[in-house]
Amino acid sequence: MRAYELTAFGGPEVLRLGIRSDPLPGPREVVVDVRAAGLNPIDILQRSGTFRFANPTRFPVVPGNEFSGVVSEVGAGVTALSVGDTVFGRTDKARLGALAERISIEERLLARMPRGLDFVTAAAVPLAGTTALQAIRDALDVRAGDRLLITGGSGMVGMFAIQLAARVGARVTTTASAPSEAFLRDLGADEVIDYHTQAIDTGSRSFDKVLDLVGEPLRDVVARGGRLVTVAATPTPGSIRHDYPMAAWRAAALDAALRLATFTPRRRARKGGYTYRFLSMRPNGDDLRELGSLIDDGAVRVKVDSTYDFTRAAEALARVESRRAKGKVVLVLP
Repeated sequence: MRAYELTAFGGPEVLRLGIRSDPLPGPREVVVDVRAAGLNPIDILQRSGTFRFANPTRFPVVPGNEFSGVVSEVGAGVTALSVGDTVFGRTDKARLGALAERISIEERLLARMPRGLDFVTAAAVPLAGTTALQAIRDALDVRAGDRLLITGGSGMVGMFAIQLAARVGARVTTTASAPSEAFLRDLGADEVIDYHTQAIDTGSRSFDKVLDLVGEPLRDVVARGGRLVTVAATPTPGSIRHDYPMAAWRAAALDAALRLATFTPRRRARKGGYTYRFLSMRPNGDDLRELGSLIDDGAVRVKVDSTYDFTRAAEALARVESRRAKGKVVLVLP
């Protein structure tokens, strides 16, 4: 099969298209013939080696975090999926592997595709959709009447988060550039603040819950007793240690480094009387089924920015890295 491989940590030059043996399904795994693969900013971070301490890599490795496709083989113990099922999924964080013609993946990480989506649109859902769901539903516990701030609402996680929060009755404020305002209001945002012309952390307003998708320091915006959850700033201690298999000494060293690196925002939260944490989403087939149901019911919409042929991954990743994409960038396989 054709598959992209990272040959080292670095820039675009370390990504190559090669030939690998077809994967075989292990126990409770299925093989999926990939039809489309979504690309994300995390693909750039993984290529550059941002997570190398937490997840040491043996090269060459197949990258890729989310995909849609058709089940072509099933392993022992598989009960919920069959050959021919159309599925979508977010890969195991330590294994990756979506940028290939086929992938072997645990059944628990997959769900059947929403009925109303094609392969391209389905591949745009797993990573951003699951991140938004786990942030709004779990980490922030957003409820009706909550004053919620989402920074960077025009990104994929932001788009999903706005819809999920509006659905439960929160009052949603988001930051974005002016051209995105109409679209974000249509998704459910009550207020869109142009970050080019107005600072959000001026002390003139506060929010019960804040979802930070930008990674910039936020001061004086969280009400006492509130919550601030980030997916873009430095991880807080303990937040990513279970994402990758690691020895006890490595986990302890990682937590010590993150404790030091996040001292300032954690101290600010203590003084402000609110909680602060980093959310590292967990791939989860049940969450994908929940998202699929919301999509089929018309409660959640999915926006695709552009599609590229599988052989044009470098161009597609450059589009992601440019930060000009308004929606998901997707690689399409024949």
